[in-house]
Amino acid sequence: MAGIGLRKPFFAKYSYDEKSGAVSYTGGGLLAKAVEFSASIESSDDNGLYADDMVAETDRSFAGGSISITTDDLTAEASAAILGITAKSVKIGAGEETVQELVYDDSMTDTFLGFGIIIPKRRGGVNCFRAVVFPKIQFGVPEDSAKTKGKSIEWQTPTIEGTILRSDAEGHPWKREVTVPDEATAIAYIKHCLGIGGAA
Repeated sequence: MAGIGLRKPFFAKYSYDEKSGAVSYTGGGLLAKAVEFSASIESSDDNGLYADDMVAETDRSFAGGSISITTDDLTAEASAAILGITAKSVKIGAGEETVQELVYDDSMTDTFLGFGIIIPKRRGGVNCFRAVVFPKIQFGVPEDSAKTKGKSIEWQTPTIEGTILRSDAEGHPWKREVTVPDEATAIAYIKHCLGIGGAA
């Protein structure tokens, strides 16, 4: 089964209630349009139990991971939501035009998110859609970079990287996924996992 594209990066704010042991999500939606995505998973070092002069048991448990998503844009609203920044209205100029300002300072909060994305696939000439959900991640502040325009436009797209964590839910899942025959079902699955309502 070969990947033939990338679509619809969803996010939602993650929260955990220690009393009830319940994980929930709020404020979810589309991050932007997807350009490139990768997830790298780390496992613990081989830790073999030797018995009868051979390895009888092994353990290669999840030890962490990293995620990277490149999008067509990263708006102020999306940046504020995923980085724990409070947007402020600032009046500028003689006409007192109001703009939304993001201030990266000590008031930023540690924000955990759920993240989902769709990877279209093709097997035997038939298209299907792999919906991948990471129940708990945390993005870092993205790098700033830009390049002057030359004779032709070189598209410059933002990349944001983060850490994949275990969820606090039962079993401590760190990834969920389904492969389904249509995109609508893939979207519905991600929205179900991340507690998102409405159409996309």
